[in-house]
Amino acid sequence: MKKLKKTLLVLILFLISISAIAGPTKPGLIKVSQVTHNSVTIEWKKSTGADFISYEVNWRIRKEGKPPTDWAFIDGCCLTQKTSVAMNSLSPSTKYEVRIIAWSRNGVNSAEWVWSAFTTLRKPVLYQRTGSIPTGFSMVSIPFKYMSQTVPDIFGYAENVSELTIYKFADSGFTINSYDKDFGEWDDPKMILEAGQAVWILNSGNGPVFWMPLGYIPNNWRILSD
Repeated sequence: MKKLKKTLLVLILFLISISAIAGPTKPGLIKVSQVTHNSVTIEWKKSTGADFISYEVNWRIRKEGKPPTDWAFIDGCCLTQKTSVAMNSLSPSTKYEVRIIAWSRNGVNSAEWVWSAFTTLRKPVLYQRTGSIPTGFSMVSIPFKYMSQTVPDIFGYAENVSELTIYKFADSGFTINSYDKDFGEWDDPKMILEAGQAVWILNSGNGPVFWMPLGYIPNNWRILSD
């Protein structure tokens, strides 16, 4: 009987030691989204295990006909407990590989890590055109996609912008946005005007307002003719 108890005790201690050094489970599959020419979002399903502490997120570049670069940390450093991370300052038209490793408190990593690959988009061409908004009411189409698409982004290069009032139509009716001369800003500087959207603009000045919209042509636009 004593021998049996001793054997059970040894077995229990062995199982405890095994669980103490066992790493967390393999992270779930990686999801790549919001890919641009210089950024991307990486998401994955969490690891399980009572001893899990954090993830190591690495990336490297792979070019055809050449060995891949060494694995590097996202933003140059360290670990995270989140299950998503944004990669910025990437190179356009470049293939990247990423891997996620789960670590435990005692420094044991998961038996396997997951990895994925993506290619950044081509760097968009920045355009600028010259136009004018005549006096009175006129319908103006927003030609480009630029920064956050707010009114200050789009009309930042317009002359005599204080003469303009924007009428943006929605299901609830028109939303009016004017430039406040006293405060030097729009009444609603967060108003979004999407590329390709048409809005009514009132130019209350005595002459045309010249503007030079700046931005990128959206990817879903097609050139129909020269």
